[in-house]
Amino acid sequence: MSKLSQRRKQRAGSEGFSLIELLIAMLVLTVGLLGAMIVIVTAIASNARARLDSTAVALAQSTMDRIVVLSAAAVPQQTSITDCNGTVHNITTAVGGAPLVDNNGMPDGKQMIDFTQPPVTVAGGGSGDYQMLYTLCATGSTAGGVLGTPQVYDVRWNVSNIPNSSAVGSAQLVQVAAKNIGEVGNGSLQSQFFTMPITLRAVRGN
Repeated sequence: MSKLSQRRKQRAGSEGFSLIELLIAMLVLTVGLLGAMIVIVTAIASNARARLDSTAVALAQSTMDRIVVLSAAAVPQQTSITDCNGTVHNITTAVGGAPLVDNNGMPDGKQMIDFTQPPVTVAGGGSGDYQMLYTLCATGSTAGGVLGTPQVYDVRWNVSNIPNSSAVGSAQLVQVAAKNIGEVGNGSLQSQFFTMPITLRAVRGN
């Protein structure tokens, strides 16, 4: 074998990637990076939604406790709660409340509070009788850091007599639902996910 042939074989064995191979590798890397970014963004948004849901559960539970602690025979049938802005929200616990909607035709006790309907009022009362817009103030750094955005929750409730109970008014079903109504909240990613209302149910007696 001549020296010229040996040199040609050495050059052929030491050749690098072609331009097409390099472009394919860059395309695969780009697709992988974009997939990783989508996973990270989805995780951040899901975490924000979970935080809003957890807060809605806590607020609905607090409202539920204030209603259930008053028996069906208590007088007066009203209590109140104050948000971080100092706004006092009246909570009427008499029979009545936010309109309900059947969830796929489910029977009594399985309805959902209908947020598409306007708030319910009672005689001489305001729009907060069976609904309140509760504000949770954000906490943050006291050293000039960026503060969070206050969150507003729409909380509605319904009190109804349970059919076939031993006596009318002896047992009542209480339903409380809460949902965040902020469009942006503490980050624009929160508005990318639809948050369902959190609904709690409890029975109270005399």
